Amino acid sequence: MENDKLNKEYEQYKVEIFSTTTKPKAKSNKVWLVQIFFVSLCFSIMFALISELMLANASLALSLFLIVLLVVVSVIFDLIGMAVTACSIRPLLDYKQKGIRGADVSIKLVKNADKISCICTDVVGDICSILSGAGGVTISIILISYFPQFNSILMSILISSIIASISVLGKAIGKTYAINNSVKVVLATGKLLSLFKKTSKK
Repeated sequence: MENDKLNKEYEQYKVEIFSTTTKPKAKSNKVWLVQIFFVSLCFSIMFALISELMLANASLALSLFLIVLLVVVSVIFDLIGMAVTACSIRPLLDYKQKGIRGADVSIKLVKNADKISCICTDVVGDICSILSGAGGVTISIILISYFPQFNSILMSILISSIIASISVLGKAIGKTYAINNSVKVVLATGKLLSLFKKTSKK
């Protein structure tokens, strides 16, 4: 009985995905493009203000901590974006039937994989990467003040290159993990988001 219900829900999902009605979809895509523009703008301004305020008179230790934090956030969101794209909905429907917490939220994430992936990788991930690069300039300025004999241009290039290399390495490892453990990552994300869902209801 549960298996029949699961199959029915899966077939309904396929109908939603492969629907031939293009006009509502086109209209929805236009609305989404406008939304993602303003979401990106708001996130960019917010992250830039926070980083500017915190890095303006920050010490070397605080600057390093903020850059590491930005790189970690970028890698995690990139991992989630990749996992949602690679995840099959069938195991999540099975988890939902078993009453696993967060499965219903995880299904919504997969159903909106294109939007979730865009927000995670292109909005949050890329903005964090850009700001961490800008933070590298702050670190190079601090180091130059400590060691004025160093070339400022070479120092800036070196610091920015190291940050970019670490970000790329982290994202490469994260993408591999996300592809091989997509269901696990999406379900964990769904469980985390379901906590906020319960809190908002209260």
